[in-house]
Amino acid sequence: MKKVLPVLIFAIVASSFLPKQTIDNSNRSASTITAKKPLVILFDVNETLLDMSPLKKKVNEVLGNKEGFRIWFGMLLQYSLVDNSTGSYHEFSAIADATLDMAAKTLGKEIKEQDKKQALALIKQLKAYPDVEKGLSMLKAAGYRLATLTNSASQTQMAQLNHAGLSKYFEQTLSVDEVKKYKPALESYKYAAKALGVNTGEMVMVAAHGWDIAGALAAGMQAGFIERKGQSLYSLSPKPQYTGKDLVEMAKAIIEKENSSNE
Repeated sequence: MKKVLPVLIFAIVASSFLPKQTIDNSNRSASTITAKKPLVILFDVNETLLDMSPLKKKVNEVLGNKEGFRIWFGMLLQYSLVDNSTGSYHEFSAIADATLDMAAKTLGKEIKEQDKKQALALIKQLKAYPDVEKGLSMLKAAGYRLATLTNSASQTQMAQLNHAGLSKYFEQTLSVDEVKKYKPALESYKYAAKALGVNTGEMVMVAAHGWDIAGALAAGMQAGFIERKGQSLYSLSPKPQYTGKDLVEMAKAIIEKENSSNE
């Protein structure tokens, strides 16, 4: 029970940040909510563009448990929402550090400070998934504006994108640092729209996390879910307009929908 409790708590807390629904949206496609032609494709970074496998392996090793990463990452997301709901704000890296200690305590494991630092440092050394550059190139060639929106601090994000060789694809790399509200708070998505000079309905949020998709849709954005291993959609939220097993499939779906609407 200890292994799944943080993730379950996060799911409950995250749902409280979405607008109250008076009807069941679980079988409702978000395409019925907005049909504007997207101008900007907005990307989450971690697990959407970047493969976190090395970090997962290291955290599991440090915590001495094959479910260590899942427990820690669930706590990380959960306590970012605690900041949202209490009017506090700590950088994502600070919450990551604190919750790694909490995860260790949950698992009855003592971890050395040096081991913790080495594990957390890997967040800046992740590689892009093999499909990412091709997918980004397809969307850029099709004329879409590309940007990112992450819960990580701006400096961390830039280090990540530079290391992965992805910086060249994006006109803006946005962080919730600017608005001090973590995704899936609606303020973070609205901030991105304002920063990019478009309406939320003219954007597609592409992410591999169901909670990010739910937040973007609630903010009025279109959304595309990448079916990365181990990820799933939130079944009580409207369905995204686009889905794909990787970014190449996602790019094709977005481009083909625009082409068909122009015929």
